[in-house]
Amino acid sequence: MENSRRTRMLAVRVRSGDLIEVDGRWQEIKAVRTQRYATGGTCVTFMFQTGPALRLRAGDSVAIRRDGQEVT
Repeated sequence: MENSRRTRMLAVRVRSGDLIEVDGRWQEIKAVRTQRYATGGTCVTFMFQTGPALRLRAGDSVAIRRDGQEVT
């Protein structure tokens, strides 16, 4: 992954195929689902190629790698 860009991005902007850092390991996103909390806030659930799903608030910042594209 030498040629990959790494940056931080809001969870709500992450998409399938991106890699995000979870507990010091890079996990590939298989699917992304946006949902509402009962209190009205927005959350994002990431399903990975391997391992359990992860739910974050939409405004949380995550470390991301997206091969071949500049992430802005």
